[in-house]
Amino acid sequence: MTRIANDNADATAAKTPDDDIIQPFQLEASGLRGRVVRIGATLNDILSSHDYPLPVAHLLAETVATSLLLSSMLKYEGIFTLQTSSEGPVRTIVADVTTAGAIRAYAGYAQDLIKAMEAAEKRPTDGPYEGFDLRQMTGKGYLAFTVDQGANTDRYQGIVALTGDTLTGSVSHYFDQSEQISTTLKVNASYDANSGWRAGAIMLQRMPDASIGTDETAKDAIPFRPEQAAEKEDEWNRSSILLQSVTGDELVSPTLHSHELLMRLFHEEGVRIFTPQSVIKKCRCSPDRVRDVLGTLTPDDREHASVNGVIEMTCEFCSQTYRFNSDTMETVVVDETAKTH
Repeated sequence: MTRIANDNADATAAKTPDDDIIQPFQLEASGLRGRVVRIGATLNDILSSHDYPLPVAHLLAETVATSLLLSSMLKYEGIFTLQTSSEGPVRTIVADVTTAGAIRAYAGYAQDLIKAMEAAEKRPTDGPYEGFDLRQMTGKGYLAFTVDQGANTDRYQGIVALTGDTLTGSVSHYFDQSEQISTTLKVNASYDANSGWRAGAIMLQRMPDASIGTDETAKDAIPFRPEQAAEKEDEWNRSSILLQSVTGDELVSPTLHSHELLMRLFHEEGVRIFTPQSVIKKCRCSPDRVRDVLGTLTPDDREHASVNGVIEMTCEFCSQTYRFNSDTMETVVVDETAKTH
């Protein structure tokens, strides 16, 4: 754990940029907690498994960064999944993260609708790619948050309608309405033909304060001053404004360290940073997992799915292709070079 303040920022902040990490932090003045996400090489690895059109890849990159933010704010042992389902050009986006920071993601989309959308609104070909509004990409739909901690624990799921022009707008709406946790966040993804994909994100959350409110037990246990509520609200509003002042370029900059970014935003608040978590791309598919899925099919269904006695299945996340004998279910060949979507 490291404290960054005005007088020691240069001494404590690393001199080289950080990448593929989740950086937890806390504002000392207010006690607000937050996260910074920086992801580059891992994001490129995820997206290079598919031949996504740029608008689809951009939305998926934003979803990856957002899922890393949200998962890191939870206490869980298992898998956190962020998923959209909608009626527009992009039908579904899925990103899931394990407790250890292993992430995978994919998108399902209508190729013809994406082409029509791009043709209707031509974008500059030079400079970073900035994507389309969420409503253009998804139309009507919903966003689901799922935490799966295994067979012995109930699965948690929250759902909110896709609203506004950005994915972050829907996420903020969910926390405001469903969890009653004040949340502010900002996410950006950018593509450059020379350097590839990068994404960055930052979030602050204000947890409910038991000492401020109408709970009689809490007020008896902790001296309560009416002005506390106003003070807490002012702290939250000030910190939210500071966070929203971050630019998209700062979030995705390959040369700006997350420590320096936090100092730029919150140097008057005081920042305490904690051990960052590494992020890696890792798919959970395997021949045995695919074989188990095929084992649920009837013999007639397996016969219908086979071509010349071979059933071929491709993982939607990593594009790994598996081939099995439809009668014996033995592996025929694993084609590690397959790149389809």
